[in-house]
Amino acid sequence: MRYLIICFLLSGAAGCGPKTENIPMIDGRIDNFEDGDVYNNLGFTWENVSGEPETNATIFVESGGVSRSRYQMTVGGMRPIGSAGDKVSGARVRLGQFLDDHTSEVTDATAYDGLEIRMKGTPGSFIVQIGTLAVTDFDYYNSYIEVSTEWNLFRIPFALFKQEGFGRSRKWSGDDLTHIAIYSNIFGPYTIAVDDIGFYSESEIDTP
Repeated sequence: MRYLIICFLLSGAAGCGPKTENIPMIDGRIDNFEDGDVYNNLGFTWENVSGEPETNATIFVESGGVSRSRYQMTVGGMRPIGSAGDKVSGARVRLGQFLDDHTSEVTDATAYDGLEIRMKGTPGSFIVQIGTLAVTDFDYYNSYIEVSTEWNLFRIPFALFKQEGFGRSRKWSGDDLTHIAIYSNIFGPYTIAVDDIGFYSESEIDTP
């Protein structure tokens, strides 16, 4: 009741309800791993994600990377043959957080056209996922890419990120991003190297 009264006095009835605050982005960069640690540019920690005990995943930052890079993130794991779609294996990092019961901190990417990422590893299909605050039933936005043993730059327009369809359909806004994740879409053991993750603008694309 106290929150409702304060909200009404400060903002009027129309301003009551959950609030969001934007996390400032610097040049759209999420992480290039050049600091050699597991924290992204927004201060959040990369985490391994697995549907144990059927699957497993491990992440670490090590020497390597594209061209003159000093470090890369390496993800290794296993998805047994026949694993269901919810048995994920990979890595995830937050782009936002809940500050309290009424306020969420999110990343606004409306100034950009898509997500770019460099990857190499076990040949096959991998999922790049973007989570948003509007999606509350885990049916986040996924895009599928084909990884090879050589470094490749993947520039994925936001229009190519789609919900899988098992949850409620939500219109993409781009202003409420909560996490980025990379999951294996193949069965068996895998290893992938990841570098230079960020948002890009078509008008400012540099030659790879």
